[in-house]
Amino acid sequence: MFSIEQYGGVILKKSTSLLLSGILVSGMVLGTIVTPVTVNAATQATTQADQTVTNYVTFVDADGNTISPARAYQGTKGQKITVAPDGYTSSDSSKVTFGNDGDSKSVVVTKMISVKVNYVDQNGKLVNSETVNGGNGNDYKLTNLPAGCTWNNDAEQTINLVEGKEYNVPVTKKVSNTVIFKTADETEVGRTEIFGDKAGVKVSLTDTQLPEGYTTASKDLTLQNEGNTQFVTVTKSAADGIIPIKGIVKVTVPLAHLYDKDGKVLSRSLSKDSRWQTNNKMVLNGVTYYQVSTTEWLKLSDILVEGSTTTNDKDNNSSSDDTTAQKSDVRAVTTKNTGFAQIYDDNGKAIVNLKLGPNTPWATDLMKTQNGVKMYRVATNQWIKVSEII
Repeated sequence: MFSIEQYGGVILKKSTSLLLSGILVSGMVLGTIVTPVTVNAATQATTQADQTVTNYVTFVDADGNTISPARAYQGTKGQKITVAPDGYTSSDSSKVTFGNDGDSKSVVVTKMISVKVNYVDQNGKLVNSETVNGGNGNDYKLTNLPAGCTWNNDAEQTINLVEGKEYNVPVTKKVSNTVIFKTADETEVGRTEIFGDKAGVKVSLTDTQLPEGYTTASKDLTLQNEGNTQFVTVTKSAADGIIPIKGIVKVTVPLAHLYDKDGKVLSRSLSKDSRWQTNNKMVLNGVTYYQVSTTEWLKLSDILVEGSTTTNDKDNNSSSDDTTAQKSDVRAVTTKNTGFAQIYDDNGKAIVNLKLGPNTPWATDLMKTQNGVKMYRVATNQWIKVSEII
């Protein structure tokens, strides 16, 4: 139901909104006003659709002086205009948003400046300094808190930038000790700092604080008086004792977990009976691993090593009777043009009814010498004799 009133000879209609073919007709109309909308069929609620509009933006300073004449910028209607000319940034006071398509807007901008910030501890001592960049007159939230320090209060974390001003920001510095890492022969291999609220508290070293490639028997330290130095003995990690090898490993469990170089289990696994080339062997905490990709290792308990030899990464083209598979010295082999080439399995046994056509190229990744004959692998469990290729 709706009522009709006459006002100055103009008919005003008042009602709830009417939904007509996806067009919302205003409940009170003067003449006919139609507004396109997005309609939620379940609730009949309406929301203004995002619109990409073009506005003509003039940039001015805080006094209204023109910094840059009007230029066309695109954005979403209702979105704050944050663009600014080179060397300037939007002023904190500017709240201007993109309006209707074709609107002209005036945006207040401020010059970009650099200021020096000094962090001063509770004893008045300089802890650290930095240079920050931002808009003149804008607020700036400091985030580069010096290591081992805390903010006195949240308010002091924000400064208002003023050109030419230098800032002394108060912080509370915790008790700090220098840690020097040495090997058993007293060779220094790195340094770090540890912090705590007071001397006597327990502090644990993080993995990132340890020198790369080293480990220690215990990462737990007791913080000493301010400025003291502590010495920690470290040893080469097992990962640095990796032995280069060449060979093939075969998975012997239903799913073999993969591990990183630190022995941490990864999210991937390899299926049973799959074979993988390995180039490195590692013993970590008494557990032996074989590398099957750049960052992935298999445990010896989950695999069968079908053949491996230590190597200095030089190709081994020996014709000795060694069935250990090695990296191929060529990327592809081509069969001779004299007939079909017989294919052999991993054990050197001919595979019945499986031959390669004459004069055909095949990619190869491994080679080996079996029964005095050099062979190249052209597929999983498929090998071709060197006498069959050109």
